[in-house]
Amino acid sequence: MQEVKRIREINGLLRLDPRTKLLILALFSVVVMIDVVDGPAYIVRIIMTFIPVFLVCLEGKIHIAARFTVLFIAASLVQSYTQQHIGGISKMLVLFVCFMITQFAPVMITVWYCISTTKISEFMAAMNRMHAPQGLSISLAVMMRFFPTLAEEYRSIRDAMKMRGIAFGGGKITKMITYRLIPLLFSSISIGDELSAAAITRGLGAPVRRTNVCEIGFHVYDFLMMIVMSVMTGLYIWFSLRSGLQLL
Repeated sequence: MQEVKRIREINGLLRLDPRTKLLILALFSVVVMIDVVDGPAYIVRIIMTFIPVFLVCLEGKIHIAARFTVLFIAASLVQSYTQQHIGGISKMLVLFVCFMITQFAPVMITVWYCISTTKISEFMAAMNRMHAPQGLSISLAVMMRFFPTLAEEYRSIRDAMKMRGIAFGGGKITKMITYRLIPLLFSSISIGDELSAAAITRGLGAPVRRTNVCEIGFHVYDFLMMIVMSVMTGLYIWFSLRSGLQLL
């Protein structure tokens, strides 16, 4: 039993408890609501941004972390260059896109990390430990399974289009909508129905106390991560208040 536990820890390198991941996501949700562009608060924000990147690297998804890092740095550089050298409507559009990337990309990669490293059984066990309403637990569990399934369906549609010699709609937006988005829309409806049926079949929503064979619990690194993220968030809010808090 100890050997199996040791193997699980080595495979994941850092197996955070689902409740720790939810806390990290909640703290990031607070951070993105406060906009800062310079000063100590901005430095703290940059450090916090690369914490989920570090966690993704520990999961062995270095290519995902590298893509995010390149995207974030590129958006920051383009934003800085645009503010100094470009004007007019083009400046507004570029700044808006760069702002959306730099502001919300940290939350997106955190969401990706939480979904990709958390099993549904682990998530349900965590929600039961927190005595969360069953309706909320089921809704979030279905949502966590929906997006990965939707991504797999999109890849299947893309491969099917490639086999037919259709590459990204032939460069036309109307063709792209016809060949990619419309099939994905119908597939998403079907996926939602199938996941709901699967949840009902497994007894989710039944008026009985559910049991879970999945064992979860806090470890030292869970407490360390919670302390680090809480302290960083507190510093970010404090520095933001000193420099003039600006909410989105």
